[in-house]
Amino acid sequence: MTSARLAFRLQRASVGFAAVVCLGLTALAAWLTLSLPSALEECASPTALHDCGVVSLFGSPLGDPASLSSLGIGVAMYAVPLVLGVPVLATEIERRTAMIAWPLAGSRLRWLVWRAGSVLVIGLVLVGVMAVGAEALTRANHAQGDMGFASHGARGISMVLRSMLVLVMAMAIGAMVGRLLPSLLIGIVFAVGFSMAVDLLPPYGVESTELTAGDTAGGYPFTTGSGYRAPDGRPISEDETNAINQAAFAEYSPEFPPDSVLAYSVSYGIAGSRYIEVLAREAAVLSGATVVASGLAAIVVSRRRPE
Repeated sequence: MTSARLAFRLQRASVGFAAVVCLGLTALAAWLTLSLPSALEECASPTALHDCGVVSLFGSPLGDPASLSSLGIGVAMYAVPLVLGVPVLATEIERRTAMIAWPLAGSRLRWLVWRAGSVLVIGLVLVGVMAVGAEALTRANHAQGDMGFASHGARGISMVLRSMLVLVMAMAIGAMVGRLLPSLLIGIVFAVGFSMAVDLLPPYGVESTELTAGDTAGGYPFTTGSGYRAPDGRPISEDETNAINQAAFAEYSPEFPPDSVLAYSVSYGIAGSRYIEVLAREAAVLSGATVVASGLAAIVVSRRRPE
């Protein structure tokens, strides 16, 4: 508790900001989770307005409240670790207090564990609470079936692991750069690149296959790409698809051609039933990366000269 109090005093602004953001978004997610079932039922009625449940700004629709809340959580899961992690070592070096703290601690690694450990615990608790709220909101928004990969990465264990990696990496960046503002800017670039990489790259060695109607039985699939097939099932290009369909519509005009003579699109990805497998692989990869980032921060602190 003493270490946590000292960490709060040293980073009162960043910890306060993280607490307000995480707890505020969690409270919003909890309110939406409780009110969403009745709202969905009301919007499903035949008499519901066309824009039922849509949040608008200056007359322009922005989306439903649940999606906007999930978007806010998706941004906060990277912003909060940066705000918490970057100042831990960068401010100590920039203010030259490390020159006094390191000799007094007796061991730089012991000082690093004390200084960073409390912030890690605080971040883990705050992000963990927000991840639980995001998980409950996603479950309420997909109450009619399994969630599968719905909002994957922005809820539950996956969200916590991604945030903790960004938090530790933010500490390492602060230790290497030694200045608060440049470290924060580099951390933002890293967070943006990391968020894009985990969304675009194939998910941890799990093979992507062509998705069928049965693959949605286990929840939302993880889509990795798309393609086209001719009426006989052979793969074709988009241009060939357009040519086949245009010829079919011209032949059967003014009637619609049967589906059997039309080319069609297919999706490739991972079935929702394999969510646990992908989550386990992701947990192993992200945990290993977090350990490597921790080792990097320890090496920098051990070898860096106080300024």
